[in-house]
Amino acid sequence: MPNTFNKAERLCGKKKIENLFAQGNSFFSFPFIVRWQIVSDEQKYPAQLLIIAPKRKLHHAVDRNRTKRIIRECYRVQKSTLYDFLAQNNLKICLAFSYVETRTPDYHTLLDKTDAILKRICQDIEKEISAEQC
Repeated sequence: MPNTFNKAERLCGKKKIENLFAQGNSFFSFPFIVRWQIVSDEQKYPAQLLIIAPKRKLHHAVDRNRTKRIIRECYRVQKSTLYDFLAQNNLKICLAFSYVETRTPDYHTLLDKTDAILKRICQDIEKEISAEQC
């Protein structure tokens, strides 16, 4: 699987986003609030991602754009673990990463945080699957 981040991998639909925030699962892992939801839609990729860098936390557009670029790159490099897990379980999910820090991040700390978040999402999905089977 190539390490790309295509348009089809981005969460764009208004209904999907509203549904994710209304009914999705969430957890806090500094500097992110992560929301995820298993979906039954026919989407091309196993996961769709929404990246949020709010104006309230990062006042300058340059900082917001740089933050989103770094988050996108960290996800792009490490998404293979999530994709492999989802392919094994034949699942599709929607994700939202909301950045809550007031300073612009550096790449290496976000790389570690993104790795931990993706592993936690896999664990949470496993728990949800096992709870449904019981």
